[in-house]
Amino acid sequence: MSTETLTVNGGKAGEKKTILLPSRPKKRLFIGMLLLVTLLAAVLLFGIWYIGVPGLERIQPLLPWAIGALLTGAVLLSFFGIFNMVLAVAGLPYLPWMKRQTYELINLLFPAAVRLGALFGVKRRRLEGSFIAVSNLLFHRMHIRVPADRLLVVTPHCLQLASCPHKVTRDPNNCKRCGGCNIGDLVTLSEEMGFHFFVATGGTLARQVVYNTRPKAGLAIACERDLMSGIQDVFPLPAVG
Repeated sequence: MSTETLTVNGGKAGEKKTILLPSRPKKRLFIGMLLLVTLLAAVLLFGIWYIGVPGLERIQPLLPWAIGALLTGAVLLSFFGIFNMVLAVAGLPYLPWMKRQTYELINLLFPAAVRLGALFGVKRRRLEGSFIAVSNLLFHRMHIRVPADRLLVVTPHCLQLASCPHKVTRDPNNCKRCGGCNIGDLVTLSEEMGFHFFVATGGTLARQVVYNTRPKAGLAIACERDLMSGIQDVFPLPAVG
């Protein structure tokens, strides 16, 4: 597996250290698992429908066909949403207005995808990372441009130097910019460019910040679990991480 390197400030002022990063998550992992779950769900729904046909016919002869048509429509819509996602990832023309339906489909099927992935040795974190990569690409293809004052950048408090006595989670301007961590650099950058910058202790506070600032786009640094839930919670706000 290929790796990337990242140079960051160390635990002491002026100290630098290099971190080895894992390779970027593969977009096809999430899409493939979502497709497999949809296929299994389609087979399961067909089996339930087929077993229930005799009983439904006793109630009303046309009832099984009406229910069958509804189930078929739901399955086809799910497959179309995944196909639309594949088109976007491949760089081909796709339907941006299908994104909401796609995210609703993900909310519905992701827990099953996690359980199915565990059977194949795929960890939840890898699936979440793959979803984030797909979501970032979808927003990138929309070519969204917003003024700096409508951009929100949120980072976790773990970026702050552990021994720092200054609380920046409510007001990043409390940072003294000693160079011991990257918070000071981000505060300076936000002042120069004009975007909103906040340090959050978790997903709940981050979502509260989004609600209060009402940005047109968001950029977040967080673990895969918080990023995935956050991207879905603030949709249709464009949020990348």
